[in-house]
Amino acid sequence: MKTSAGLPLVAVALLMLSGCSDVVPNGQWGSQNIFEKSRKSDRAPAAFHDGVQRETCGEITLSPGEEIPSEAVDCMDSAVAKHNVELTVASPTTEGDPIITYYRTSADTSGIEMFSNGEYDKFGSRDWWHALCPKSMTRLVREGCAK
Repeated sequence: MKTSAGLPLVAVALLMLSGCSDVVPNGQWGSQNIFEKSRKSDRAPAAFHDGVQRETCGEITLSPGEEIPSEAVDCMDSAVAKHNVELTVASPTTEGDPIITYYRTSADTSGIEMFSNGEYDKFGSRDWWHALCPKSMTRLVREGCAK
């Protein structure tokens, strides 16, 4: 028998016994969408809740070892220093906990602004971090945020 999330009931029981009862696949965290829950966090930096309307390049949930799809990278690259756009990515830690990262562009900023939410990482700091990366999304994915 399977749950509504498509997991066998045995797997759900094992997750609950291992302390991972909050984690459900496909961008869901309990009964609330993890992206929505993260976006409403009161622990986010003030700059995250700036009220700016943004177009979207998607909300993506990555599997272990999976990379951001090229279409999403191209969408972000085409918006750098031109449009207010956001790409939201949930990527798993080694233990499988989600890290939610918001990549943003702005008409008045060159580069990519990043906000990463580590609140759901049971083995990490559980903090948010914020950086402005003076690169295109393509270079950011390949090289990281360092100048």
